[in-house]
Amino acid sequence: MPAYVALALVSMRRTLGERFLLLTPRTVLDLIDPRVLGKTWGFEPLPFTLAEGIEAIVAKSDFIRMAFVHRHGGAWVDADTLFLRDPTSALFPAGLSHKLHWHSECIFASQPGNPLLARALATGLDGGAHAWGNPGRIKDIVAQADDELVLIAGDVIDPGYRPRYNFASCEVMRRQDVSVADFLLTDATMLKLYNTYFRRTAKRMESVAEFLAGGTLLAKLFLHIEADLGYWLGESERLMEAVS
Repeated sequence: MPAYVALALVSMRRTLGERFLLLTPRTVLDLIDPRVLGKTWGFEPLPFTLAEGIEAIVAKSDFIRMAFVHRHGGAWVDADTLFLRDPTSALFPAGLSHKLHWHSECIFASQPGNPLLARALATGLDGGAHAWGNPGRIKDIVAQADDELVLIAGDVIDPGYRPRYNFASCEVMRRQDVSVADFLLTDATMLKLYNTYFRRTAKRMESVAEFLAGGTLLAKLFLHIEADLGYWLGESERLMEAVS
């Protein structure tokens, strides 16, 4: 697990407390439809290469997330999501409904039994390889949902930095000359860390201590939340023990 993913998970648990549930290969067994867990998932041809074995894991996670929210309700966020503060009120200003609250396949939520998620799951289970970022054609389903949808405002993850922070510009997180004050210009609640890009372009895997000492913008963001280095080291170690 990359250091920034472990630290992102720590930021979620720090913010949400008992409302935070981490799905792992062990915990997911009792929570997800066995048909989803038992199927071999894959992607249609990709314009980039993933490490050996990673494609099947990522493809399966696309359906695990929908299956979990459909069965249990709640909000899904990817593991590579940094929580700056509790996002609940920003995500659901009028409360969590039975409609699909949607930002992307990385951030969505609903009460249990959402029919849009059910359609996407059925499409995926009946089909073969799926498009990257569009499991079960969920984006096509969402585009036609109208009254069944509540859009999550992009402001919840937009730090205000320009050029606009997204997958295409996420290399800024590795810069050492950008301060937190220059990056966090809005009251964003969360930041997507784009693990797919960082993993593909990393020169080596850093320990949590090495990462936090690296002086990058991303490291400084964690230390902006909590300046105590020992806190991040201790909590990430406890999280890794729980996962393993």
